[in-house]
Amino acid sequence: MKTLIKLWWLTLLRGIVLLVLAFYVFAQPVSALISIAIYIGISLLFTGISQAIMSVVSRDSNERWQWGLAGGLIEALFAIILLSNPGITAASLSFIVGFWIIVFGVMTFVNAFESRKAGVSNWALGLLSGLISILIGFVISNNLLVGSIAITIWIGIGFLVAGIVSISMALAIRSLKPH
Repeated sequence: MKTLIKLWWLTLLRGIVLLVLAFYVFAQPVSALISIAIYIGISLLFTGISQAIMSVVSRDSNERWQWGLAGGLIEALFAIILLSNPGITAASLSFIVGFWIIVFGVMTFVNAFESRKAGVSNWALGLLSGLISILIGFVISNNLLVGSIAITIWIGIGFLVAGIVSISMALAIRSLKPH
């Protein structure tokens, strides 16, 4: 705890950086969308490759491992598309994110039945989650402008809230007395 109190200013610095990012997102939404497209592309590449590897590794215990492999390869393909031209990606980000959410929803839906076969008691939550994800993905992908604006605004709000929380925590930590 002494170290945390001593380094309270790092939490403050984190909060300030998050606030600057929030204002950047609000002031430069197009540039922010391009940055978001790159970030999502890198994230999708990592998760797609991870999912594909896990599916192949678990093929002996999962008779429908091909679904996981297909989902992982689709995610990796989307990642390559996103990273190949971030400007075009930013313009169509809501379609791509919407379609990604639909694919994720289908995978969650299919995995719910695997969970049921394995005896998982709350498998229906996966089923419901998959259906909701498919619906949300459909809504996001059918209005590109509104979807892109919503994605940017929510990320900006997330940075803003995280920045305020970090600054508040830093000030609270600073007021503590080391024991």
